[in-house]
Amino acid sequence: MSTARSHEDIIQDRIAAGVTRNAKRFGYALAAAINGVMLWIAHQLLDWEWPGFLTSDYEELLPILTFSFVVSIVANVVYVWNDQWPVKHLGEMATALIGFVVAVRVWQVYPFDFTEYDVDWSWLVRTVLIIAMVGTAIGFVAQSVKLATGRRSQRETPRPPAPRP
Repeated sequence: MSTARSHEDIIQDRIAAGVTRNAKRFGYALAAAINGVMLWIAHQLLDWEWPGFLTSDYEELLPILTFSFVVSIVANVVYVWNDQWPVKHLGEMATALIGFVVAVRVWQVYPFDFTEYDVDWSWLVRTVLIIAMVGTAIGFVAQSVKLATGRRSQRETPRPPAPRP
């Protein structure tokens, strides 16, 4: 009986294991790059005078928005090299906590003015902010519990090798 594994067996193992490590690395690098672009755009919005409902109060949010984007960029760059437990949980906790703070700060500053529109979209923006606050709080608690209990998701659990014929 041969112990050599066929190319098909190796491919099937990779498919069974989910996303390959290189694909995950590419995703993390892409996420970091997109966050960098979004950070740049966030700093241009007032100069572009777009969108029209954004007020000059938005400038008050730039420091916390910048911090949020930078933390997300750093987390994704770290994940390129190490996305294993507990590093990933700590990164998810940090980004969730900062996301919560950003949502609260946007609620407090509320740099939107919909008076020139036929519809006052304030109710929708405030609803989205509430959903963001609840979602990020839940995410933070979930990652905290996983970290405290040492629980890993199924994607993080090592899979046994495929049986050989």
